[in-house]
Amino acid sequence: MMNFRDRIAERLSITRTEITVISSLLLFFILGIIVSSSRSLQEARRFIETEHTERFTDAEVDSLLREAALLEAALAETDVTALPVPERKNIPSKKHAGSYKIVFSTATVDELAAIPGISTVLAERLIAFRKSRHGKVERFQDFLEVKGIGRKRMETLEQHLILE
Repeated sequence: MMNFRDRIAERLSITRTEITVISSLLLFFILGIIVSSSRSLQEARRFIETEHTERFTDAEVDSLLREAALLEAALAETDVTALPVPERKNIPSKKHAGSYKIVFSTATVDELAAIPGISTVLAERLIAFRKSRHGKVERFQDFLEVKGIGRKRMETLEQHLILE
């Protein structure tokens, strides 16, 4: 009487050795899936544990709420309309952008977007880059770290910006 493996080998027209190899590969494939899913479960468990520990304590929440109430009360007492509004210089159009220089550490998105070749999105990235560096950009080469800034745009920035 033929055993199960011999009958499968005969039906599929393959040798017993080939069946053994295919069975081994399937076994390793299934084990790989099991190991992978267990790692995913461990990572998910670790994420949930860290998420749980990073929450504020009740005392911290109460403290933050007290500070917010004090700030709100102080703002309610202050006459906001009496505060001086700083004047910004007129932002030139892109057509006149070559005739002035902008101080990068104080530039707004609109001022940066007025530079030829700099879109509003790229200007926002430059502001975010400045914030990530705490306002300290010492060389124009550093701008190459910003997505969308290549050599040509860096040269344009050199013509229009002052680093302080």
